[in-house]
Amino acid sequence: MMQTTAETLPEVKTQEMQASWESRMDLVKRKVGSNLNQTEWELFLYMAKLYDLNPLLREIWAIKFNNQPAQIFTGRDGLLKIAHKSGMFDGMKTVLLVEQNGEVLEVDVAPSKSKLLGAKTYVWRKDFSHPVEASVKFSEYDKSSSSKYNTWKDKPDTMIKKVAEAHCLRRTFSIHGLYLPEEFKQAQEDAEIGHSKNSTTLEGKVGEPPDESPEEQGTVDPVYADLPPEVQRTINQNMDKVISQLAEFSDSDVKSIKQEILDKYGSGSIKEMRYTELIGLYKDLSNRIKQSA
Repeated sequence: MMQTTAETLPEVKTQEMQASWESRMDLVKRKVGSNLNQTEWELFLYMAKLYDLNPLLREIWAIKFNNQPAQIFTGRDGLLKIAHKSGMFDGMKTVLLVEQNGEVLEVDVAPSKSKLLGAKTYVWRKDFSHPVEASVKFSEYDKSSSSKYNTWKDKPDTMIKKVAEAHCLRRTFSIHGLYLPEEFKQAQEDAEIGHSKNSTTLEGKVGEPPDESPEEQGTVDPVYADLPPEVQRTINQNMDKVISQLAEFSDSDVKSIKQEILDKYGSGSIKEMRYTELIGLYKDLSNRIKQSA
């Protein structure tokens, strides 16, 4: 009988395991990107490769909310992985901020009858002389009053520590565009119930723009020039298509329509516009085409 010990199993190198997800793109698409439009899918892949996070291990994922652009998420361990791979990570410490007898204390474990105020994280880099610090208030993230967020009710200390660590790791290692679901109410709710809501943005039908600003939603709203080249190309193709169609239907020329757009949005160039502005622009142009057709 063949022995099924560790010695008889084929060795799989860590690099091969990490890189293998790129050869399983169909599986990644089904698991993570089925509801994403082409622009969001390309941006998601760009972020996964940029930070070397494996979607199949749920180190990075994307969720859509109503008619808003897809938000890309990672876990606290995903941010830690980025920190470790930088070669500059030199330790991290997180403490709770509590109030007891009128005094604010930094503690590892909250004393009984103390009030939880928040958490504070210290992260050390090998090339920094002092640790980077980040503090977060429990009241700004607490979801324990809702039955949907059992983890915040059962483990408030653990949850607020994760938020503080995420803030500090991003700040220390200049990580952009990746957030924890715990940092945003809608993100965590969608993650916990296990589904995401369908919508499209720069491709096909565009929904109503969000009522809140990107900062209030907790979403990233980059300027066109800051998007990866693949995403820029997709935006250009879609914009050129609808502008050409509008020019054809309105007996106008492309140059005049582009100038009209820039005047309306107070921008010197489409490349200076933000992602949500481009979504609104695409919607406006699509509606004008429908009216002219």
